Amino acid sequence: MSRRYLSAETEAAMSAVTDRYSVDPRQGDMLDGLDGPEGLDGSRETPVETVETSRPADGLDTSDGLDGSPETPSRTVLDAVRDHLAAYLSPASDDDLDVLALWAVHTHLASETYTTPRLLITSPMAGSGKTTVLEHLERLAPHATPMSSVSSSAMIPRLIAATPTVLLIDEAEKALSPNKPGIEDVLGVLNSGYKIGGSRPVLVPSKEDGWRAESLPTFAPVAMAGNAPDLPEDTMQRTITVTMFPATEGDVEETDWELLDMDVRDLGQRIAAWADSIRDDVRRTRPEVPRGCVGRIKERWLPLKRVAYFAGGDWPERVDRMIRDDLDQMARDREEGLSTMPIHVHLIRDLHDLFTEQGSDFLPTSDIIRHLIAKHPERWSASSTFGRDLTAQRLGRMLVKNFTIRSGKDVDDTRGYHRATFARAWRAVGLEDTSRRFDGTLSSEPSKPSEQSEASACPGCLEPHCDGDCEVTR
Repeated sequence: MSRRYLSAETEAAMSAVTDRYSVDPRQGDMLDGLDGPEGLDGSRETPVETVETSRPADGLDTSDGLDGSPETPSRTVLDAVRDHLAAYLSPASDDDLDVLALWAVHTHLASETYTTPRLLITSPMAGSGKTTVLEHLERLAPHATPMSSVSSSAMIPRLIAATPTVLLIDEAEKALSPNKPGIEDVLGVLNSGYKIGGSRPVLVPSKEDGWRAESLPTFAPVAMAGNAPDLPEDTMQRTITVTMFPATEGDVEETDWELLDMDVRDLGQRIAAWADSIRDDVRRTRPEVPRGCVGRIKERWLPLKRVAYFAGGDWPERVDRMIRDDLDQMARDREEGLSTMPIHVHLIRDLHDLFTEQGSDFLPTSDIIRHLIAKHPERWSASSTFGRDLTAQRLGRMLVKNFTIRSGKDVDDTRGYHRATFARAWRAVGLEDTSRRFDGTLSSEPSKPSEQSEASACPGCLEPHCDGDCEVTR
């Protein structure tokens, strides 16, 4: 049976891939200089290093071929996977093909990448090939388990405990519907399992007591396919989305599994062999990512960057570009009000923008409120869903409750907020701490409670002197 994704020369060259990447784990010398004090698991035997991304490792020329010889055209198993997927799938963009190839390969290295991004395969209409994507992933990924429904939250941990698996959930708009009874527990399992160490207590049979609680693992790569499934924000924060379009005749080849099955499974075995040859080095290597890629954004993109780093060629640059595009899209969503982030996170971000624009170390509360209402009336004016203009009391309550930030006074006894008090909160939401850029002198007077005691504000409308019988509390 012919293998469309590999030429005869490349197929022969694949046998040399182990020689190129294999190292004695007792020596750990493939990446020159990776002898840091400890690794991801805290042991001195598995050092971790943040590395430049211009080349995958010392002495490995990414311009050469699978056997390291300059005479062989550059080609890796990742390129073969992408070429194969491009022949049979019709995603919305070339970036989506890159993501599918990277994600498929990363499933063989998920334990070494520490986190595993959830993959959402969606489309604006039926018949776009979402199920076909899962069928290809089933043959490329290790021990994949396809499912079109999730009967209970305990089923997934039991599957994973029996055999570490890759979960492929089809018809996600039904299987993970927010209206489905018990779906919160299922989503909780999927959310906890994106990182090494995720677990869930599950009742298991016991000869002595009938049933006993046992903590079972939830860590596993997960791909979901559906027509725009309604997934909660915390799940989407762990997810990379691929959009599929219906293919017109002649765009892609027909996926006929009677003819393709063995070839695609063989490609999956080639991925496994390549992954085994670099497994220890992937665990010890943390490539750099673009500025701003922090927190959950980094947790979902770094696993793919690690795969790209060892694939070489222009793969690291492709991932960096996709990360920057993701960051730009998130910023546009926030500006256009499409983001569903909590209102207190909007507040801390808006205050970061305001302090940066004003270039001051201290802003009076009255100025802050005036600027916020003028710049973001959809959030802070009477036209917002809250129905009232932002007040000093509501501002203070939100900052104290969510970030433990209190107002203070400047040298002129004006009530307001010092820039330096926001530094940790800004870093927590992935924003740069700009407090050290200015030389203004902070007041040495300790912060004082606002003139209107926040404790006296109505817990409903957050306005002082309200007796609690307001529209909000009724």
